[in-house]
Amino acid sequence: MKKLSAILAATLAGACVAQAQELSISSTFAWESDYVFRGIQLAEEFFAPAVDLSYGDFYAGIWAALPVDSQYGNEVDIYAGYGVGVSETISADFGFTYYTYPDAGSDFFDDVNTFEVYGGLSFEAPLSPSVYAFYDLDLEILTFEVSAGHSAEVGEGATFDIAAYVGYVDPNDGDSYTYYGASVGYAYSFTDNAAFSIGLNWYASSEDYMYDGDSDALTVSTSFTAGF
Repeated sequence: MKKLSAILAATLAGACVAQAQELSISSTFAWESDYVFRGIQLAEEFFAPAVDLSYGDFYAGIWAALPVDSQYGNEVDIYAGYGVGVSETISADFGFTYYTYPDAGSDFFDDVNTFEVYGGLSFEAPLSPSVYAFYDLDLEILTFEVSAGHSAEVGEGATFDIAAYVGYVDPNDGDSYTYYGASVGYAYSFTDNAAFSIGLNWYASSEDYMYDGDSDALTVSTSFTAGF
């Protein structure tokens, strides 16, 4: 999502490959206690509605960050991509994200929309590793991210999920830095098309990019997803 991290992109790509030409639409409404993107805190408490569509190997969606405190400004991202199986154990994913800021001109968002392309590989192996590269054509920022995760059933319709990632940001103008993080969560599926999740997320970077001057942050998140 701007949350389109390697973890999310790999999940979407895997779902697209598995659905084999079936149309799928889902909507998500999420909340998180802070908005942290690639090691940088962009806002405090925010809501994140999203709509995702997939058909065969293609997927697209729209995701928004709506801070509770209006001083931060809203963000709306549009993305699309194509995920395909390279072999029995490797999947490739390519796409773009268009970042827009309807409230441009606020203290925390410049009056600039940006366009980012990405590509990556995910592997059917223990901990489901993936590696991605992102390049923002407008800001001229190159990002690499490696992630891994595991989901374990803890009851009928329930899973316990863990994930971790590390990334490297290399802007054309400015200093490079490293970011990393991890999450643990519980998800429960009410039906095949509706699920609720709650999680604890840890974000950190090699620079002090949090509002309180720290280099890391701990957040709580919840989400509800429904689809057909």
